[in-house]
Amino acid sequence: MALRKDEKGVSPVIGVVLMVAITVILAAVIASFVFGLTGTLPKQKTPVITATRLNSTEFELVLRDWGGATSISDCSLMNIATEKPVVKEKSFSDVGGRIICSGNECGPGLFRLICDVDGNKQVVWEGRI
Repeated sequence: MALRKDEKGVSPVIGVVLMVAITVILAAVIASFVFGLTGTLPKQKTPVITATRLNSTEFELVLRDWGGATSISDCSLMNIATEKPVVKEKSFSDVGGRIICSGNECGPGLFRLICDVDGNKQVVWEGRI
């Protein structure tokens, strides 16, 4: 009795299974976008802020453009090296508004300004000055 080596049916079956799996995965991804299951991210505003060193222990941040925001409040300026806030609870009232950092903790270093921009906390400026 001779064994028959006919394996022609294996390859088409695997191909069909893979095609069905890909179709199901694509349908799930498309459905999640169509039905909104992925959620929405709040649109981040990008205010334009410039930094100028005034002397060895003082610098200022100036708001140059709102960047689509309507309010920028509750700002905290943090020294990244020490992870301590050096200026707290300041706001920009208008273009040209300033936040001034003065004192020994405002010497040269890397700083981050975090503000409440239209109700969302975000980093609005980060830089070495």
